[in-house]
Amino acid sequence: MGTTLDSWTIMVPRHVWKLPWLPGKISFNCDFDPHSGCYRRYEMHTQADWAPAQVELSQQPDQEFHFQEFPDNETALVYLTHPLAGFYYRRNGKLGAYRVWHDRLDVRPAKLESAQFGLLSRMELVNEDGQQHPYSVLLQPINEFTIYLPPTAL
Repeated sequence: MGTTLDSWTIMVPRHVWKLPWLPGKISFNCDFDPHSGCYRRYEMHTQADWAPAQVELSQQPDQEFHFQEFPDNETALVYLTHPLAGFYYRRNGKLGAYRVWHDRLDVRPAKLESAQFGLLSRMELVNEDGQQHPYSVLLQPINEFTIYLPPTAL
């Protein structure tokens, strides 16, 4: 697996640290209503050979969280949104790790209108029909996060 980025800065982590980061053109068409704290429109398109994607979401102020198999919403949100250390295979096939940190997220639930993830389809992990039925959809208007680099080669 890997990460698609829309930035010229991808070259350093990709070539120097062998991170599986790949280039793509990512565009958003969003309209956020600060009064309700919801998006009137949220669309994301990624043009990339490796992992093309399209997502369209809708959001209503009265939408509630629905987390099956978790004892409560707080536990679910810790598991689903808390920063962590991640492990990945470097572009040279060796195992690597890096950490990510961000402040506590203030996510709100949303509804998936449509999704197409080319990588999931191509790898036969989740077919297009299955992509229309995610476990959850959570939106965070904006959040700064830190990726601690350089990563560690294990």
